[in-house]
Amino acid sequence: MSAYKKVMKQIHASEEFKSKMQNEMMAYNKKEKRVFMKNIKLMVGSLVACAVIAVVVLANINTNNNSEAINLTDRIVVDNNAPAASVMLNIEGYITEVGEDGLSFTLDNGMKVVITDNTKLGIDGPTAPAKDEQLFEPTFRVGNLIGGYTEDPSADIVTAEVIFTNWNFEDPIR
Repeated sequence: MSAYKKVMKQIHASEEFKSKMQNEMMAYNKKEKRVFMKNIKLMVGSLVACAVIAVVVLANINTNNNSEAINLTDRIVVDNNAPAASVMLNIEGYITEVGEDGLSFTLDNGMKVVITDNTKLGIDGPTAPAKDEQLFEPTFRVGNLIGGYTEDPSADIVTAEVIFTNWNFEDPIR
């Protein structure tokens, strides 16, 4: 402030001007100090927040490293009435040729399939849809999509254990 006073003594200005300038300079210094203090408060607050987060993270890491794996097998509940998962399919494709007996056919992938009296037709079980809602036609015909299961899918002529789907999406019978 002494430099200001020296300069003001050299300038021939009115006392009113001098007092206004002095008041403005004092107000400017106060604002400057407030901004500086505000910045320091923000920096200190940020550092404290970072320290708290670091302590929480380290505490969680130490807790997780010392604990054993959680055994969830006691919590598993089997509900036999729940929707079933997808079934194993190893007979799938479109029928390209049907035998004279109507119970043997060839699929588009070249697999030859035979239906016997032991072959289960359609989907059964507690969660199965009603027979009239299943995608199953009463006869095997060219163009039908087949989905089923066999014990030996590598045989030349496959005997079907189960046929889940027998449906023609382009020209259904029912």
